[in-house]
Amino acid sequence: MIGFLIGAVVLATMIFSIIQFAFLWAGQGAVETAAHFAARKFALTARADVRKAKVSALAEAVSLCRNRIGGNWESAALTSLNFALNGEDTSPVRAVAGEAYRIRLTHGVELIVPWIDRMLFFLAPVPKTRVGDKYYLFLQATRWVTVE
Repeated sequence: MIGFLIGAVVLATMIFSIIQFAFLWAGQGAVETAAHFAARKFALTARADVRKAKVSALAEAVSLCRNRIGGNWESAALTSLNFALNGEDTSPVRAVAGEAYRIRLTHGVELIVPWIDRMLFFLAPVPKTRVGDKYYLFLQATRWVTVE
């Protein structure tokens, strides 16, 4: 009887772990996609006004991250973009055609599977935060884009 209970707990933990990792894998795919579209939006509009291009790129990224499977307003609020001209952290006022920007998207993905959320939160070697009783891992994607 005790062997059955231990086996059931181990089996349930394994099943829940697989489910949580599937959600994280889907979340990483959404972050990669959002980074691509945000970088493209920035590249198309940066020559006119860099600040407006940054705002529109962030809006694009937040929209895609919020509308992904499992996305919500709380996780969309944990989305940020970092723009770096030629890989150096500078803040230019004007963009010139042909300049290369590194755009790094960071998005908080909520861990939603019971039992596993706490274990993965404490074991994961990535940036993370806890808001109330919710656990978030920050997934990142980087894109290089040339201003058109």
